[in-house]
Amino acid sequence: MRHLLVSIALASLSAHGQGSGKSLLWRITSPSIDRASYLYGTVHSKDDRAFQFGDSVLPALDRSAVVAGELDLSTAGMELGMALLTTMRLEDGKKLEDLYRPKEWKRIDAAIQENMGFMAPMAMSMKPFFVVALLTENLMAGDRPQVLDEHLQYRAKANGQRVLGIETVKEQMAAVDAIPIPVQAKMLLDHVEHDGYAGDLDAMLDAYADQDLEALMAITERTEGMPDELEHSLLTERNTRMVHRMDSLIREGEPVFFLIGAAHLPRTDGLIAGLRTAGYTVEPVVSRWNGVTDPAEER
Repeated sequence: MRHLLVSIALASLSAHGQGSGKSLLWRITSPSIDRASYLYGTVHSKDDRAFQFGDSVLPALDRSAVVAGELDLSTAGMELGMALLTTMRLEDGKKLEDLYRPKEWKRIDAAIQENMGFMAPMAMSMKPFFVVALLTENLMAGDRPQVLDEHLQYRAKANGQRVLGIETVKEQMAAVDAIPIPVQAKMLLDHVEHDGYAGDLDAMLDAYADQDLEALMAITERTEGMPDELEHSLLTERNTRMVHRMDSLIREGEPVFFLIGAAHLPRTDGLIAGLRTAGYTVEPVVSRWNGVTDPAEER
């Protein structure tokens, strides 16, 4: 299930394309609001290819009064740590091994031991979805000390901007819990059997660096599709909630820079379509230059 690889880093992309020009940055305007807000599609990665901002992203972020991610990562750490001990764990004392036949488990255990280091013992009681998430993150290059979302939120805090999250850790954990454990177990087995679909991950990061949502969608269109449970809980329901909260924030009057996983932008029920339905004009901001941003030149 290649779709799971993308769902962890971006989530599945399908349906509507991005229109003319390549962009991960979208300007949100309304006749009733004086200043534009922005929506930027992110990827959970430390790979240098995630940090090619072009000439528009950082200026738009820096002039926004509020920076809103899916979570405020500076305060979510403790909750995520608690989730590792509670909601990320299998219930009723079950172990990951219990979900598989011996031959299947042998392959999964080997992949965990090889790729997860000190986290391997903890993974033995984790729900399969989170094991896939950790394995996928380990596949990505660690060129930067922080993943993209954290890097941009840290920049905003250093600027003195207000940083917040539009979801809670509890809400995100509930979205995962809506996916039945047998479905999660199948995802993990498929992930291991295909060595994490490393080729697709690499292609995804190349397309992301090129700010090409169309290419990102094409990667997932080569796959068998996303399970209904995953699509509904991780995308459809969350998109509805996020559009409502984004609308409320924008209506407060200060310009907001939203940092949201790129998967949530282009779908027919995605954030771009949802904001347009709410009455906003949402247009791509196309960079004239899209080279690698030197960290020393970012400020």
